[in-house]
Amino acid sequence: MTKKTSHQLYSLVEALTLFSHMALDKIETYEFANIPFMIWPDGSPCIQANLYILSLLERAGRGGNRGLSTRGSKGGTLGEYASKIGQLIRYCYYLNIDLIHLTDSTFTAFIDSLRDENSPIYPTSKKKTEPTILAIGRACLTFLEFIGRLNENPGFVEKGGTIRITYESYTITYRNGRTIKKTYIHHHSLSLGGRTRTVFPISEANIKKLTEAVESLPTSRFIYSRRKIMLLLLEYTGARRGEISRIKVEDILNAFYSDEPMLRLETWKQGASSERKIPIHKMILKEIKTHIDFHRRKVAKKFKVKNDEGFLFIGETTGRGLSPDTITSEISTLKAEAGIKERISPHMFRHAFITKRFVMLIKEHEIQNSEQFRQTLLDVQSFIAEVMMWTGHKSPESVERYIHLAFEEIAGYSKTVTSVHLTSAMELFDRKQEHLVQRLKTDLTVEEYEAELLELKRLRDEDFEIARKLTPASLHSDPPTAPGWVH
Repeated sequence: MTKKTSHQLYSLVEALTLFSHMALDKIETYEFANIPFMIWPDGSPCIQANLYILSLLERAGRGGNRGLSTRGSKGGTLGEYASKIGQLIRYCYYLNIDLIHLTDSTFTAFIDSLRDENSPIYPTSKKKTEPTILAIGRACLTFLEFIGRLNENPGFVEKGGTIRITYESYTITYRNGRTIKKTYIHHHSLSLGGRTRTVFPISEANIKKLTEAVESLPTSRFIYSRRKIMLLLLEYTGARRGEISRIKVEDILNAFYSDEPMLRLETWKQGASSERKIPIHKMILKEIKTHIDFHRRKVAKKFKVKNDEGFLFIGETTGRGLSPDTITSEISTLKAEAGIKERISPHMFRHAFITKRFVMLIKEHEIQNSEQFRQTLLDVQSFIAEVMMWTGHKSPESVERYIHLAFEEIAGYSKTVTSVHLTSAMELFDRKQEHLVQRLKTDLTVEEYEAELLELKRLRDEDFEIARKLTPASLHSDPPTAPGWVH
């Protein structure tokens, strides 16, 4: 038996052509990309798992699109399925159990083994949460149903079968009163209480620590600049890491030269190619344009990258576009430098972005409780539509889970808030002004400070004017004030 490893049990096939049908004596085919290819821990192909992956190619994805998403460096949603069933494949391999010879007790032992794993980073903590184990367990049960059919054993995974399952249901109630009942597969070894996933936004304090880590971490001017704008985009766009990695220079310039800047983002969560545009501050665009003109241009010119796809974020040693995993790695590097102990990830910026927008809406309407807020949402459908446009969510219900987080955060925000975009611009200006003061103490002359502050004020005023255009007339007011505000 080979030594146990925890390496991923699949690789991605860049291009795959499969037979579809014959038409007029001509073979018609399907073309697929980024399809997971499953292996056993010894490197040999896992035929049953690969047949299962092929069967998933016809499953409906988001929005009813044919096929699950395969985008991204890990194969998208199809890659998630491969990763989950890979853990069962590894378990069976090292215990020398054929998949079709699993029993109810051995499947229970597999689930227990997932619970017993300790975190490699925090040895006193478990590696997997109950919601994670639940998701793995259900994916493996569906896979084993396929194994049963493949071996002409329909009772393999069934009520009262070799692996005993039940079918549980829950009801979703929409704001218009419409309900939908959904059913899912369940096994007694899994926790029924693990369905809810807790959303944790990154805190303002940790964002500040990460920003300070950019300043303190020794590196090149290129990496320093790239990290700064990466944090800005994560915080002020609410974009997913995959969407951040796909931003192009052209997208930034189009927004920068627009009277009302809107940044184009490729939406990764849906199977079909789609995009959305979100409002973005001139102050941010100016800093990114400086990075493009000076730092990115030097690296791109050095490598003379052929067929440069024009991505904003490129590698200093390759000139090629960064992968989403590199963005996660950069956040981890900054986290270590900042000495942050709690969990930090790029997606937590997205949670914070959405929560803050709801905080601003709550203050705007001076709403006292979450039930009153939900009722108010019925009257502000345009705001919900706008939040969905910013975040790329597919349903209004998916953004409402941030309501309780918004009420937890509400005490720390100014009562003078009258516009989401205006307030965001004010906070950004305050932060950038504070940063200029710090630089005045280290590397700026008084003349340079005055020039940069003057430019910052000009961009702030442009952002204010843009915000007024985006805000309904009934909400127009004077610019918000705050301690230390410089006019």
